[in-house]
Amino acid sequence: MKQIISLVVDVMSARESVWIIATVIITRSLLTRYGWIDDLTVPRLRKGRIESQVFDRYRRRQRQIDKVLLEGFLLGHSTRKTRRVFARLFGETMSAQTVSNIVKELDEKVKQFHRRELCSEYQFIYLDGLWITLRSPLKVKKVLLVALGKRYDGETELVSFQLAPSESESCWWGFILDMKERGLKEMEMVISDNALGLTKAIREGYTLLALYPRIIHQLCTFHKANDLGHHLYDSKHRRRIINDALYIFEGQTITEVRRRLKIFTEKWSEKEPKAIRNFKEGVSLHKNFEYCLSYLSYSEPYRTMLKTSNPVERYLQELRRRIIPMRAFNNAKSVERIIYGIVTYVLNQKLDMPHYQFTQFN
Repeated sequence: MKQIISLVVDVMSARESVWIIATVIITRSLLTRYGWIDDLTVPRLRKGRIESQVFDRYRRRQRQIDKVLLEGFLLGHSTRKTRRVFARLFGETMSAQTVSNIVKELDEKVKQFHRRELCSEYQFIYLDGLWITLRSPLKVKKVLLVALGKRYDGETELVSFQLAPSESESCWWGFILDMKERGLKEMEMVISDNALGLTKAIREGYTLLALYPRIIHQLCTFHKANDLGHHLYDSKHRRRIINDALYIFEGQTITEVRRRLKIFTEKWSEKEPKAIRNFKEGVSLHKNFEYCLSYLSYSEPYRTMLKTSNPVERYLQELRRRIIPMRAFNNAKSVERIIYGIVTYVLNQKLDMPHYQFTQFN
C-alpha cells in the first residue's frame, strides 16, 4: 500500500543545491543472500531519482544472487535444473529468460577480455582446438582455438580464445597474429599436437616462427605415438606398437632416445613399414620425428610438462565436461560468453580444477 509522506532530499549539482520533494513511498520485495525481505519501503520522487546503496534501480535480486545462479549454470547445470534449484532455495520460480539475461551480462566482459593488452610474459604457450556445435541459423560445427600460457612464476592462464570455421593454417595464423598485435611477447617454446593446419601455421610461410624467430616448437609425443594407430596393417598391433613408441620418449638424453628409436624401428619395420615410415619422417616435414625432441633441451620438471600437450588437453576436457549439458549453442556470442564464464568463474578457481595425480593413470 502506498503511503503519503513528505521527504526532503538534498541533491548536489555542479552549481547549486536543488531541493526535491518526494511524496510517495512504494513497497517492494528484495531477494538477498539471507532470503526475501518483504514490504521494503522505497521513496519515489516526482523529479530526479534516489540512488540506493542496497540494491540497483528496478532490481528484485541482489547481484550476489545472480552470481550464484550464474555459477550454477556454468558448472554444467541446464537452465531447467538451475530454475529448479532456485525454486527449492528461495520458494519462488524463475523464468528461463531470466537465467539467459543473467548470462548475457557477461557480454561486456567478453569484449574487454578480447581487447585487453597481453602484458604478461609467458615462458611456454600451448595451442589446441575444441570442436563445438552451433544450431543457429543452421546446425554447424566450429572450432574453438585456444592458447594456454605458462608464466615464469609457474602460473597457468588462458591467453586467448577464438571461434573459427576450422583448424586451417589461415585460421590459426589469424589467431596468432591477433595475440601478437595485442602485445604477446617473445616466449621460449610453443607446444602443439600434430594437426596439419596448426603445424603449418607454426612453421610454413608467414608463421609463428616469422613473428617469433627464436621460439622452439615441440610436437606432442603422445599424439605422435598415437598417430601410429592410423597407419597399421594389423590393428592387433595397436596397443603394443604405441606403448613401444612412448617408451622411446622416456630416454633421458638424445643419444638414449635415438638408440631406443633404432631398436623400435628394427622390431616393427617389417610388420608395419608404413607406420614406421610415418613415425620417423611424418606425412609432411611438419610432423618430422625431430620436432618431438625439443623438450630434451630442458631438465626436469620441465621435460614432463613440455613433451606432451596434456596441460591444454586437460583444460579443454574441463571445458567440454561443463558444456555437455548445453549440447549446442545458439550462436557465436553464446559460445564466447559461456566459455569466458566457465574460465572466469569455474576454472580459475583452483579448488574446482582436478588434481593431476588423481586424473592420470599409468
